[in-house]
Amino acid sequence: MLKKEDLFEGFTIGEWEVLPGHGVLSRGGREERPEPKVFAVLISLACRDGNLVTRDDLVNEVWDGRPTTDEPINRCLSQLRGHLDDRHRPHQYIETLQRRGYRLMKPVQLLKQPEPSATERAPRAGPSLRLWRIVAVVMALGFLTTIVLTMRPTGPYPGIHSIALLPIENLSGDPGNQYIVDGIKDVLARRLSESPELAIKNTRIRYNEEPSRIAELLDVESVLSGTVQLQDSTLKVTYLLTRGDDNVTIGSGEVDGNLASVFALQERLATVVRNDLIGSTPPAAVNTYTPNSDAYNRYMRGRYALEHRGEADNLEKAIELFQESISLDEHFGPAYLSLATAYALMPYYRDLPVEETGRAAIQAVEKGIVVDSSITDAAAAIYGSALHQQKKWSASEAAYRRAISAPDVDSIALNWYSRMLASVGRLDDALAQALAAEAIDPDNGVINSRVAITYTWLGNSDKAHEFFRRAESLGATGLTEQVLPYVLLLVRDVRFQEAENMAMTAIRAAGASTDWISPVFSAFADRSLRGSALQALDKASSDGTLAPVAEVTARAILGDIDGAMTVARRLEEPGEIFAMDLLFTPEFQTLRKHPEFMPLLERLGVVDYWQETGCSFDGQKATCGGS
Repeated sequence: MLKKEDLFEGFTIGEWEVLPGHGVLSRGGREERPEPKVFAVLISLACRDGNLVTRDDLVNEVWDGRPTTDEPINRCLSQLRGHLDDRHRPHQYIETLQRRGYRLMKPVQLLKQPEPSATERAPRAGPSLRLWRIVAVVMALGFLTTIVLTMRPTGPYPGIHSIALLPIENLSGDPGNQYIVDGIKDVLARRLSESPELAIKNTRIRYNEEPSRIAELLDVESVLSGTVQLQDSTLKVTYLLTRGDDNVTIGSGEVDGNLASVFALQERLATVVRNDLIGSTPPAAVNTYTPNSDAYNRYMRGRYALEHRGEADNLEKAIELFQESISLDEHFGPAYLSLATAYALMPYYRDLPVEETGRAAIQAVEKGIVVDSSITDAAAAIYGSALHQQKKWSASEAAYRRAISAPDVDSIALNWYSRMLASVGRLDDALAQALAAEAIDPDNGVINSRVAITYTWLGNSDKAHEFFRRAESLGATGLTEQVLPYVLLLVRDVRFQEAENMAMTAIRAAGASTDWISPVFSAFADRSLRGSALQALDKASSDGTLAPVAEVTARAILGDIDGAMTVARRLEEPGEIFAMDLLFTPEFQTLRKHPEFMPLLERLGVVDYWQETGCSFDGQKATCGGS
């Protein structure tokens, strides 16, 4: 470990020269001057010179051990990455080690070498003596290595802290059994995620690569593949654990059982895989309640439909299956939680009022908590969503913080928390939560869409296009909130015809009038047509055929700021008239200068939230946490 006094003489990491005494980072002719706390975080990282720095280490060294939430730490890391030009993935300077901490990815080179200690100044042994010492050490190490390799017990494999769960192969030949296969894998992911020492990536894409290449692509230390075979009513599950750096098998096995006992089979599989990775399962991680087999079968089918909620009537089908599961086993808490999640998602996929679906979600989850208290922490995400709709920002955030602190973190909770943070202007923090969701669920189209949207709001068009393409390739269909950001991004890139075509397709699919689209997009390309575009918007608005989110965006881009503010005032109505994060996009910069903009945010409770959480607003986005 390097000493702080040596680092204060100056050091380099990669292309950057760091002069702590002057508070400066420099590269070429460019200088960066981070805040003191941000610089202190860099010093903590540099002291370890590539080794792990935990959050507790940062709290002790940067915040003097005072109780500190995650926000100030996240903010400092985000700002430090900004100073180092390291915001985009894959990171080049600072690596996040899921659930463990951070480390520098570039070696630290001191500008001034420290004075050698008295021990280091002692006379050195001659060449002959040194050679014999080296030979002796090599022989001893070889002997010890032989003993270790021949005597190492089977079981937990040391040094594995991250794993990618690849899609499990369905050997039954019947696509109708895929819900069983996916259910087994999802339970395995949830059980393994209960171990804080393991970072899980639950993938959906099939890779035609060897495990070492997959591990490199997904930035994990191990890879799990497997098969599921259903013959008559007998299930057989096999798995293979492979080390990522050299393709060495570190575990394999087979679990079988009756289809009616699939719940118990899943638990056994999770136990043996966990044993191969890190040792025996602690009692707290073992589920003690076994649900009715028919109820659990419907629950698994419901989860599969919920996972594919963008297709046809799958969301309605999921709700029906969860309700059937509950009617068969009223004590199975996860069915209530999944039912509540499906209700909460309805406004984003169907034209249903958020108040009605929100009430249904809360009622479902409250019944579930009564019969199964183990879902309480995860259920906090449902409350967070409902409180978000009520614009109770601090309470919503507290609920989300509880949900994402649960042993089994659902990417949906992280996704919703990202939306909430963006709604109050915390775009950098919203991106951090979206990327955290993407880290554990990298092949989820909805999550990738959320990342793309946040990059769009931040003005990073290249990353936005990258994640929109990924979301589309992963089947992010049926998500209405994705269309406008993508259209906005295309307009920003002066790709007006593509933007118009996408808007036209979406509006037609919604069954709404498209009469206003061509005049508006023509005016985007030729501002001399602005008058006819505004007339088309006025007519569509008066006819009630124009969605508020489309109207406020079109008027803002066309420069009708008073008209855009009139629409924005509708945010004071109950529910979510449109996603408030839109207010903080580059295209709304002029609206943010409107004299009524800040009073509107005050009435929406955003300004009070900023004051409660120590946020500052620079006219574009809010930055929170003390320095």
